[in-house]
Amino acid sequence: MTPTWWALAGCAVALGAVGHLTGRELATGGYRIVEDEAVGPPGRVWWTGPLTAALTVVAVLAVLARTGEWAAVPAFLLLAWLTTGLVWIDLDVHRLPVGLVVPTGAALLVLLVPASLATADGRWLGALVGALVMGGVYLLLGIVPGGGVGGGDVRLAPVLGALLGWLGADVLVVGLASGFLVGGVAAAALLALRRVGLRSHIAYGPAMCLGAWVGVGAGDRILTALLAG
Repeated sequence: MTPTWWALAGCAVALGAVGHLTGRELATGGYRIVEDEAVGPPGRVWWTGPLTAALTVVAVLAVLARTGEWAAVPAFLLLAWLTTGLVWIDLDVHRLPVGLVVPTGAALLVLLVPASLATADGRWLGALVGALVMGGVYLLLGIVPGGGVGGGDVRLAPVLGALLGWLGADVLVVGLASGFLVGGVAAAALLALRRVGLRSHIAYGPAMCLGAWVGVGAGDRILTALLAG
């Protein structure tokens, strides 16, 4: 194995362990509040480690393929960890906690600074555009009656947009569109299975995060295939 592959394996193992420990903490339900009215145990821990490790692999490979700079990797490793926590919490209580989204989102944006300095190719402008575009879209959906997104989704959107835009416009477009596609398919499936009703609140955070990772991992290939077709 080359040093890069050893580093990739090390990151995956380390973040997988962190993801597992995070799952054990989440399993205590400490994030629940009275207003959540959650029923039953919070969830099972087994998937948190593998998910975080898998996202870590996607993050490292995608960032190095795009930039060749390890300085950009930490931001996306933090996003991998954040994704695991947000998916768990939103599926359980249909809420993205401000106390998790805001400080971690701020840390993600700060981590883009050294990444932008290392690449020195104007990626900060893409991050700014991404934050404005994705943040604006979700803000509009949050304002419009029946938009289907909550305050946590609106707060998370500019952070995801900045990260996607930093990687490239193709990643931003595919990541944003994939979130809506995943959310729509999931909602249709739940309705078909009669797990929810037309007025039920559906957790949208997982779809946002999954869509973002589709953009990170395969945004360029997907957009190229669509344009070629």
